[in-house]
Amino acid sequence: MTNQPDEIQFNMPKEEMRQRTMIAMNLKQTISAALLALLLFFIAAGAMASNNDKSVIRIGKDVTIEKGQRVRSVLTLGGQITIHGTVEDGVLAVGGSVVLTRTAVVKGDVASVGGVIVIAKDAEIGGDLTEINSTNFYETIMNSISSEWAGWSWVFALISLSILAVVLCMALLTAALLPKQVIAVSEAVRENTLKVILTGVLALVTIAPLALLLTISVIGIALIPLEIILVVLTILLGFIAVSRLIGSWVFGLIGKSGTGVVRETFWGLVIIWIVGWIPYVGWMIKALAIVLGLGAALITRFGTHQGWKNLPRD
Repeated sequence: MTNQPDEIQFNMPKEEMRQRTMIAMNLKQTISAALLALLLFFIAAGAMASNNDKSVIRIGKDVTIEKGQRVRSVLTLGGQITIHGTVEDGVLAVGGSVVLTRTAVVKGDVASVGGVIVIAKDAEIGGDLTEINSTNFYETIMNSISSEWAGWSWVFALISLSILAVVLCMALLTAALLPKQVIAVSEAVRENTLKVILTGVLALVTIAPLALLLTISVIGIALIPLEIILVVLTILLGFIAVSRLIGSWVFGLIGKSGTGVVRETFWGLVIIWIVGWIPYVGWMIKALAIVLGLGAALITRFGTHQGWKNLPRD
């Protein structure tokens, strides 16, 4: 009887080490796949940039289209675009400015997100000019809402990709460091769906009134940023858990259950992002995922309880 507890205490670190090793392997495989996709993107971008009849794409570098040079379109992330030649389609700089000299000819739209557009007197532009920065952000958003959305689809696509990349990084770290909490929240969605939805809706409804109550006192005003941070972290944990649940369900359909929390979370997020682009329905699915995740995170107390019961401790 006296040796049994010692044996259990001796075996626990090995089991914990095995679980952490599996998590690390899944994270390594997922990150490797993402890096491979990124590498293929860079290769494709370089191939397009090497041909004058193709598009030019640069990340973290400036682009200059020389006089007499003709390209299809130009895109930079974190770089400036200078046009002396001809662009058959559009020009987009995210995190940089666009400079059109007097010999520049752009037959499509010109847009700069986070920069400015400088146009010489004799430059020719066949499409619209869009400049989004800190000085006109609100006005631009309001104008886009009141105008046609077709010309904005590619801008929103880039913004959506950037948000996806940030959320993926945070989600993978959370799934790797807090796998038990992510599993607990996702299982709450599976087993108590109605309660989770009601809790999530109630939480969303009370966020604004609680913020208004905090404004009554000086101390309350100081606590408003804390409330915002807490709400964002809760929604993020819940959204990650819902993504993991979707990934687990998809892997179960193809007969590959138990693939790991990190991999299930990764593919669940990708699926939600893809489904989110479905017209009329996509935003509803994302909203439902947020409500489910928020409710599940709250009733499990950030994944530390299953209902009102504590999770088994190590």
